[in-house]
Amino acid sequence: MQAANLRIPALILTILSWAVIAFSLIYSLSLAVWLGSYTQFVESPLMLAVSGLAAVANLIAYPLSVIAVLVWIFLAHGNLHRAGVDSLNYTPAWAALSFFVPVANLFVPFKAMRELANRSAGEPMELAEADVDEVFSWWGCWIGSMIVGMIVLYTMLVTIVPWLWMTTPFWATQVILILASALTAGSAFFLIKTVKRITDDQMNGSVALSTFE
Repeated sequence: MQAANLRIPALILTILSWAVIAFSLIYSLSLAVWLGSYTQFVESPLMLAVSGLAAVANLIAYPLSVIAVLVWIFLAHGNLHRAGVDSLNYTPAWAALSFFVPVANLFVPFKAMRELANRSAGEPMELAEADVDEVFSWWGCWIGSMIVGMIVLYTMLVTIVPWLWMTTPFWATQVILILASALTAGSAFFLIKTVKRITDDQMNGSVALSTFE
């Protein structure tokens, strides 16, 4: 069976990831500038509008990037299976869909990506769980963004529960939002590096994949 050519899926993923990075950073920076002006009583509506537009743009780019990531992961893992790489721990479907499985999504995608990176580089089964800097950085930023995002969601939900009173400083919520967005940008950046590394390894023959003619 022919292996899938990862270059086009990787290119699409990379473009969408850079869009997420751009919109996330624009949101973070404009919100930070606005917050600074707000605390100095010289509020800048323009910065608030820019952050809002960036947030809306990210609502479009981010889901598309998620789809691109899942497709690329499925194809990349499938290539290893088609190449007959032995003792693989994750099927293409499980590697991709584990992102949506509660509890499992805290560690399975990371371990599957780490195995994908090592085995695509031609490492033996014994080194499938060896550290990969790009994968570790990607997952660290991703988990960080999820944790910070959950904190924001928790504080927002608590405020709408009747008879339950809790106060969170306005500026603190905004800082948390800025941090979550910055971590999202970091995760997308290291994902690009991870995807490039694995795609290059598979396309340049680190594992014995079939031709793409």
